[in-house]
Amino acid sequence: MKKIAVVFGGKSSEYEVSLKSAYAVLEALDTSHYDILKIGITRTGEWYYFTGNHEKIKADSWQNATDCQRVSPSIGNEQGFLIHEEQRMLAVDVIFPVMHGEFVEDGRIQGVFEWMEIPYVGCKTAASAICMDKGLTHRFAHSIGIQTTASICSTVHDLDIQRIKDFIQKEQFPFFIKPLRGGSSKGISQITEISQLSQAVAAVAEWDTHFIMEKGVEGFEVGCGILGNDELVLGEVDEIELTGSFFDYTEKYHMVSSKIHLPARVSEAMKQEVKYQAERLYRLLGCCGLARIDFFITRNGELLLNEINTMPGFTDNSRYPNMLKEKGFTYSSLLDRLIELAEEGKK
Repeated sequence: MKKIAVVFGGKSSEYEVSLKSAYAVLEALDTSHYDILKIGITRTGEWYYFTGNHEKIKADSWQNATDCQRVSPSIGNEQGFLIHEEQRMLAVDVIFPVMHGEFVEDGRIQGVFEWMEIPYVGCKTAASAICMDKGLTHRFAHSIGIQTTASICSTVHDLDIQRIKDFIQKEQFPFFIKPLRGGSSKGISQITEISQLSQAVAAVAEWDTHFIMEKGVEGFEVGCGILGNDELVLGEVDEIELTGSFFDYTEKYHMVSSKIHLPARVSEAMKQEVKYQAERLYRLLGCCGLARIDFFITRNGELLLNEINTMPGFTDNSRYPNMLKEKGFTYSSLLDRLIELAEEGKK
């Protein structure tokens, strides 16, 4: 059987989301086809081989002396993870990193897997790094003629207040202040007056050293999931219906008042345009395996890029698996295909 290492956790603001996603993935993987190894990374960066049940991952009680053994990625002749205490190698055929956010979705952990010379699910180092950085993503989109929300970037410690005031005067309130390299809506604030800026920047500083300031869009958000390396499957376009000002962490993972419409309530022509621009971005950025690409549709019918997620969520409420479900993929068959794509990408 193929040995699949499901890696979860990590030094990220989205640690909790990773645990939920990993739990869903582990429950769905076919143990008659795969020998599954669970590799957990703590919030402080220690790597462990976890042998306990999946429920402990979901409950974040997986870190304990009974179920965990310290491991390290092996960069050398033997491909896998070295168990420290036993000096024994855990051989691995494919790595499935079910992790989100900084350190794990921004190219850094992909670089480790490249050194290990083991196929892994998802985008490679360069595409992951660019897509995680909202400023770089916007600049890349502009370079190929795709519009984005109006924005400027800055550090949290050295604000160019005059530049920010000039941007505000040009674009007008409201604005959103976001961590430059974050996800799951952590650290995002909406501001409607200049006096709110310092508090919004302080909220970002808990998650990142840089932020992006984006003009608020009068419209709604849609997304398109993509699966594949060379031959692509484009999932159904979905739409987020909000009751609040933005799709925050609570709404993303608990859906208190927001709704996801699948398919999106837009014309067929607009769906095709979303898919066309999503595919262009995916191919030109060198993405592989999977990604979810999100856009805004303004009241005037303009399509503006929002962001690109190279490892979208895999929880019960996650949008990506449902987009591909509309194309005939069950949750389990989607995971099987992602593992196949990882192996194909190594060749």
